Amino acid sequence: MLPIKSVLSDLKNQLLVKSQVILQAPPGAGKSTYLPLMMLKEKWLSGKIIMLEPRRLAARNIACYLANQLGQKVGEKVGYRLRGESKVSAQTQLEIVTEGVLIRLLQQDPELSGVDLIIFDEFHERNIQADLGLALTLDAQSSLCEDISLLIMSATLDNQGLQAHLPDAAYLSCEGRAFPIDYVYQTVKSNATRRDKQQALVTLIKRAYQEQQGNILVFAAGVKEIIECCRELESWIKTNNLPVLLAPLYGRLSLDEQQKAIQTPPNNIRKIVVSTNIAETSLTIDGITVVVDSGIERNFQFQAQTGIGKLKDQMISEASAIQRAGRAGRLSAGTCYRLWAKEKRLTAQNESPILNSELTSLLLEVSAWGVSDTNQLPFLTQPNKQNAQIARQLLQSLKAIDDKGRCTKHGEQIIELGLTPRLGHMLLSAQQLEIKYQQSGLVALACLLCAFLESNEKSSDDIVSELSSVSYQVTTQYQVLLRKCAVTAPSILPTAYCGVLLAIAFPDRIAVNRGNNKSNEYLLSNGVGVGLMQSSVLVNESMLVVADLALPELQTNSLIFKACPINLEDIKVYLPDYLEKVNYLNWSLKNNKLIAERRLMLGKVVIHKTPLSNVTQQQKLDALLNAIKQEGLSLLYWNDVNQSLLTRLRYASLQYQLAGDKEMVDFSEATLLSELDEWLAPFCLSITQPEQFKKIDLKSALLSRLTWPQQQKLASQFPVTFTVPTGSKIKLQYREQLPPLLSVRMQELYGQVDTPTIFNGRISLQIALLSPAMKTLQLTQDLHSFWCGAYSEVQKEMKGRYPKHFWPDDPTIAMATSKTKKYLS
Repeated sequence: MLPIKSVLSDLKNQLLVKSQVILQAPPGAGKSTYLPLMMLKEKWLSGKIIMLEPRRLAARNIACYLANQLGQKVGEKVGYRLRGESKVSAQTQLEIVTEGVLIRLLQQDPELSGVDLIIFDEFHERNIQADLGLALTLDAQSSLCEDISLLIMSATLDNQGLQAHLPDAAYLSCEGRAFPIDYVYQTVKSNATRRDKQQALVTLIKRAYQEQQGNILVFAAGVKEIIECCRELESWIKTNNLPVLLAPLYGRLSLDEQQKAIQTPPNNIRKIVVSTNIAETSLTIDGITVVVDSGIERNFQFQAQTGIGKLKDQMISEASAIQRAGRAGRLSAGTCYRLWAKEKRLTAQNESPILNSELTSLLLEVSAWGVSDTNQLPFLTQPNKQNAQIARQLLQSLKAIDDKGRCTKHGEQIIELGLTPRLGHMLLSAQQLEIKYQQSGLVALACLLCAFLESNEKSSDDIVSELSSVSYQVTTQYQVLLRKCAVTAPSILPTAYCGVLLAIAFPDRIAVNRGNNKSNEYLLSNGVGVGLMQSSVLVNESMLVVADLALPELQTNSLIFKACPINLEDIKVYLPDYLEKVNYLNWSLKNNKLIAERRLMLGKVVIHKTPLSNVTQQQKLDALLNAIKQEGLSLLYWNDVNQSLLTRLRYASLQYQLAGDKEMVDFSEATLLSELDEWLAPFCLSITQPEQFKKIDLKSALLSRLTWPQQQKLASQFPVTFTVPTGSKIKLQYREQLPPLLSVRMQELYGQVDTPTIFNGRISLQIALLSPAMKTLQLTQDLHSFWCGAYSEVQKEMKGRYPKHFWPDDPTIAMATSKTKKYLS
């Protein structure tokens, strides 16, 4: 019996009384297949059911399986809807959707009319689209469609986090029926190269084939590893004339190729499926009794500093390892071969993708929902703030959102196209360019570029050459986009405009060659260095537009995967706003030389420069200030007086902020540098070169940032000195993070019962009690406790060491003195 049957009754009852239910069930329990089938057969609900699958392949196969169980065709009672592909009808009661389809349904109809239940299947995979879909669903459920129920299912859930996020949800769990699994571990050296690890995986597959019976499922890190692995296995199979069907499995394969991996092989033929983690869940691959797990998965992590992603190989989580091994025990006892040591401890769950993903599409959907900040939506994990800010800036540059984060008409049109913001912006802009310049075929070319880039196919890095022979998948999507744009493809596309169109989508990735003779090193318009492979046909191009790049592990610069040439003249004609003429003045501190140039800039890249003549005194001053802004305040002359004043100002500013006084000026380095022209420039009028920085009156410059009343307030509440009982004015030592320090000989504090304070009594000074020889005896911020306690021990020691000095039994009532006993009488 399928394990899911044991909880069907409870689940049905909970869905009647609870709007949110969490169901945990192991692989093979029947949650993705048997459960929705029973919902339909027993008519649990009168309205439609929408089930979200994280992968297209799983969505399509589950729909086909369920329709077959009902003796129907897909699109009747059970249908699926993927981006660019739909098989549903008016009779469809269960729609299996994936990627952004649920989000599209919610954006078009937030009330989800006619829908009774939304199911999030395999939610542990934490697809960024699923996270967004859940956040929008919860937001809609709270106010717009309170009658809709929500069911979240997975084999391995972060239950603690999910239940904390949904405290009112019902929680159900069912045990599995998995058969026993034997584990075999094969260790790889920690310093092994990628090639060594790949060879070790192939060797482990051959060992599994020889030691076991049945079909084998192999988990490799990525598509590149799958292809290499299949190439070596194919040679081995042919050499030994083995009865083996070898089948790769990854998302970009055609439907027929994917079915080859999933379906039962012919009689007397064993099957070896080499897959990415697409086969971890949902998919049922017939006859698998052996799993060979590399233990590695490849992630694409967005880096906000560069705006570029990094390809990172990492160990899978414990949850993934369990899922993968479970594929071997669905039909009978199985064996899992693992390419890591048995003692290796894996993390329970890997980090949610929403924390390290590029967020442009997510932010555009959020703004279209009518929300300007992701914190206003109930995300299970809030998106990375820095990545969100980068996405917001890009969307504003693409005119998809306004300066208040609201979705523009242009942004709505991008969403309607179902493309990423970059590609949608390019396609819409192509329509305008075609009309403006009377150049037919631009829209069709943009459609083909969108389809090609969306496919993410890795081949030659020269986009133009690849467009001449695209895959079936690209052709299909190309036709979809042509229909959306209501255009017909011309017999010859104007591919000379590829660079211009791609520059519209990737204004931050226009690359300028760093060398003169076929250099493969480039500098992007966003200031980041990138490179081509030495064998690329593009190495002799002076300028490129880069559409796809990433930073592989162990490399310094990001590697270009897809690009096409562009020339400066086309930028001047079609994209003149990309170029800016600026006067650049700066002191080269290394050479002690003033650089004064008129520069033509493409983003952060200098395209052309000419010397500036007749440089004025003001321009020289500006150059000096620019040098300080770049190098920091350390360039200025900080003697003890200036440094003490700055530290005191920073400490006081921090205390005012903590006290809620927003009027006091900020003296942090970042603020001082950003406002350099206001406070420092007036004191630099006679300065013409860095050697003259010593002439600047820094004390007056810093205090000029305060009004006279603020200076008076500072002097009274954060004084330079403190008057002790003897009448001596002792200088306070201010520190940015710690309380001010009062270093004073102990005898001068006799009669001072309580700890001295500043800032209207809110801050107690830290006191360094000194010996007659000015050596620190005690540090305290509680003077009364010291007099009553530790003082007696200090008194004994000091009487012996300094007998000429006065050491009273009760210092709280003694007279303070700076003299010896000889002078006291």
